[in-house]
Amino acid sequence: MSTKNSLLISRGIFTIFVIVAFGLIIMNEKSTDLFKNKADKLINEYIETNYSQTMPSFILEETKGKNKAYQKKIISKQNNHHYFYVKYSNKTISDTYKEDYEEGKSLLTHITKQLEKDILDQTNTTCTIQPTTTLDQYSEGVKEKIIKEDHLLELRFYYLQKELLINNWNKTEITKQIKDIIQKMKEHHISPKYYEITITNQNEITTSIKISNITEDFLENSNVESIIEDILNNKEIKDSKITYQYQN
Repeated sequence: MSTKNSLLISRGIFTIFVIVAFGLIIMNEKSTDLFKNKADKLINEYIETNYSQTMPSFILEETKGKNKAYQKKIISKQNNHHYFYVKYSNKTISDTYKEDYEEGKSLLTHITKQLEKDILDQTNTTCTIQPTTTLDQYSEGVKEKIIKEDHLLELRFYYLQKELLINNWNKTEITKQIKDIIQKMKEHHISPKYYEITITNQNEITTSIKISNITEDFLENSNVESIIEDILNNKEIKDSKITYQYQN
């Protein structure tokens, strides 16, 4: 076979390969579009069947997905961080309404991150914010304020976690540092339901204690040094809601 014929055959094979490849891509795209339309129809029927009464309160985004797995995001008109998904995959439709919308997972995740940033900006203090429960467990009034994100730092729907590294490991120094944190927050109108503070001995880092249910009353309670002393001695705390747990 001549070199010229070999070159023509090679080019022909390459051309056929390109044509087949493009054909497969086009067929796949058309198949994907057709399946997306089918999934979108099924998802919309599911929404109409299960959430028709509440649909005026929602914004429905376009159905998205690939590889025969599709989902539609349904967003509250009151807060675009309050949403859930309806999903279609393997001929099955499901939704995240209970977890994401009723219990407010998506909304509360957004809010806690925002509150942590606000506290850092206002007090130059890093901390972690945790809701005391899921959205559906709050009263209607509290729930409405949360959804509207209305002065949330003053709303006692969360608790504040803070870690302290203590140099002088004694009741007086520990009490002072806890009071300093609470006082700083109070001055900036930051009012968690309670504080959960983990204290660690700087000189013996394996000694770490998580103290929970600390409230603003800690500032005025004349008995707090005795409570801290009992904690350091691993004794039972009496006449107080404060609890503790050694971490190491």
